[in-house]
Amino acid sequence: MDAATAMRAGLNSKHSCGHLPVPLLGVRARGEIRGTAARLTLAQRFRNDSDLPLEAVYTFPLEEGSAVTGFEVEIGGRRVTGEVEERDQAFKLYDDALAKGHGGYLLDEELPDVFRLSVGNLPPRGEATVTLSVVSELLREGEALRFLLPTTIAPRYAPVEDRVGVGESREALLNPPREPAVPYGLDFQAEIDLGRPLASVESPTHPITVELLDGNRARVSLGARLAAMDRDLVLLVTPREAGQPQALVERDPRGGWAAQLSFAPRIEGASAPSEVVFVIDCSGSMEGQSIDEARSALQLCLASLTPAQRFDVVRFGSTWQRLFGESRPYDQASLEAARTFVGGMQADLGGTEVLPALASVMVQELVPGLPRQLVVLTDGQVTNSDEVVALLRRHSGDTRVFAFGIGAGVDSRLVKGMARAGEGAAEFIEPGERLEPKVLRQLRRLMTPAFTSLRVDWEGASPRQAPHFVPPVFADGRVIVYGLGDGDLPKEAVLRARGPAGEVEWRLPIDPAAASEGTLLGTLAARALIRDLEEGMSPLHTRRGSLQQRGKSAQARVDQEVVALAKAYGLASRHTSFVAVERREAPTEGEAVLVKVPIALQHGWGGQRAAAAFPSAVFRAMAPKAAAAQLQKARPMAEEFDGLCCEILAPDSSTDRDFALEASGSRPLRAGAAGGGPLGTVVALQRFDGSWDLTEKLAALLGKKVGELLARIDAQNHQARKALATALALAWLEREAADREDEWCLLAEKARRWLDACGVAAPGAGWQQLAEELLTARV
Repeated sequence: MDAATAMRAGLNSKHSCGHLPVPLLGVRARGEIRGTAARLTLAQRFRNDSDLPLEAVYTFPLEEGSAVTGFEVEIGGRRVTGEVEERDQAFKLYDDALAKGHGGYLLDEELPDVFRLSVGNLPPRGEATVTLSVVSELLREGEALRFLLPTTIAPRYAPVEDRVGVGESREALLNPPREPAVPYGLDFQAEIDLGRPLASVESPTHPITVELLDGNRARVSLGARLAAMDRDLVLLVTPREAGQPQALVERDPRGGWAAQLSFAPRIEGASAPSEVVFVIDCSGSMEGQSIDEARSALQLCLASLTPAQRFDVVRFGSTWQRLFGESRPYDQASLEAARTFVGGMQADLGGTEVLPALASVMVQELVPGLPRQLVVLTDGQVTNSDEVVALLRRHSGDTRVFAFGIGAGVDSRLVKGMARAGEGAAEFIEPGERLEPKVLRQLRRLMTPAFTSLRVDWEGASPRQAPHFVPPVFADGRVIVYGLGDGDLPKEAVLRARGPAGEVEWRLPIDPAAASEGTLLGTLAARALIRDLEEGMSPLHTRRGSLQQRGKSAQARVDQEVVALAKAYGLASRHTSFVAVERREAPTEGEAVLVKVPIALQHGWGGQRAAAAFPSAVFRAMAPKAAAAQLQKARPMAEEFDGLCCEILAPDSSTDRDFALEASGSRPLRAGAAGGGPLGTVVALQRFDGSWDLTEKLAALLGKKVGELLARIDAQNHQARKALATALALAWLEREAADREDEWCLLAEKARRWLDACGVAAPGAGWQQLAEELLTARV
């Protein structure tokens, strides 16, 4: 624990007081989505309605990889701008200001996706608005760009070592007080300009309103005036021409340059043999929709494997349990055993002990000749994400990691960090989202060859590059690389890689005349460089994360590099904080009382239904009449600042439903999955090798009788019966489930491969033609 944290822990233990009204009135977010990046301003408004000076502490999330680039406080008609200082020095300035009766404002990064804001010496009846400037890179999700604004931190399980220590433990740092509902809400609006025509804008998490400004630009607002802050806000922005390679360059005011290279390699290849280990979170926090989604995703994964794979399934919580104990060949017996095992999974294994579960897989001997692929499905709610990422990084030479984040408040730092460390990929499944496209994208990545040994040559320049170790790229993937340099821009950038057919390269010309003026790309590049340093993937480390020089001096050099970058580009980091001091002519008298702002419990966490936005813990503790009076008093008070406080939302409010809105109009998300109905029956009847058996159950689903179907073939030929059943199932899928092809396309590919290799000729024009004739014929 650093000195600043230890000092703060001591203050907290002496002055904490949790019975005062919540001082946070609300959060206003204004965003700009430009190209593949987003700028966001977050205004957090505080008011002290007590008779004592307050020190308000608010712990909140940001998107993993975001860079906080600005910190400004407005109080009493004055504005104070924060500066970046080393963490201990920032706290000292803040603490000194409070001791002298002045205002102090401090922003600390606890993890790359968890921040803590301290508003010190807020006087009685005083108000302060803290505005943060944030930039982030957008994740690609299929053809769409994914914008994420997290609003709450789900309860994080802490192993024993994170629950103890001097002063405030890691568990306490990452688990602020929570309530079923809080008396403040989110006001959100964003403008979108990708520089190319838009195909759609939708949200799987919130009702939204989309106003098209022209073919390239749109304005997005919440469908309701305010939203409860109990789940992530996600926007999916799809351009008409997605995945095009691009080189963006920027000149900063100091004469340097920054570049963002976006490559979109295309790779094709047959399914490659591998060992696949599925690791499923069955801890208590997965109760409800999250475990349902995990089961559905895993059943789809199992159905889509091929006989080229070996596999095993591990479920974990406080303990872990393996289905087979070691990977087994993928055959009918192992598939049926796995389907039964997964079908009975419940969120009943206690705490989220992900580290020992992953370690148990890593100690297993590798299968000779088969690369190991790890598929992790979790809500990622743990305090020891650094240790998990470090473990996977050490084994990245022999184990690739594909991670799914499931639920409304996923720890994106852990999920993305696991994928980066394991040189794989990450996908996120929000409540109500269709999981099939995401699962199938991951399976395609897992089962097809990748481009590896990637490197970028900056022709005519030698910038600092992030990521330093460029990760592999998979089918339909995208590679984003940043460069920070001085002097002349490179003439072009060349991405070189090793593919299934040997060495390949892609060239991106760089036009100096197209360079813009600004600091956006430079800031994103600096944040990416800091992430490399923090995760052990910088030029100072080996590819597996070890420091090239051992001992404290080597780690000190890494820390110095982080501080230098953070101060040069004005960024919060683990080693630097924003601090602002408001010097008062009449210092505030009396010792400030610490109030920790509660955050909303994540929607659906542990299977619980979220409560309405009011009342808070203060209101709930009162008698009904007093609570109602306080509620009526709070409503107009909260509406003063552009409505930055939640309205009362009924439990069946639209905030409990999942909506999407395309540019052309609104439509509800379709939540179907292959796990139920006729489609689910067809999928469940498929055998491991891709074939179907001609059973009464399949025939009934097709509206036929077995005898009627067998009349057209040699009924004694077992292989012919299977070929006919497989052709019939494929024809049914194409006729009756064409709108859900993304759910069964991999299963159909497996079936066609089996049919081509079955060795039995069909009567007439072929199996497909025969199947069509039989399906269309009347009984």
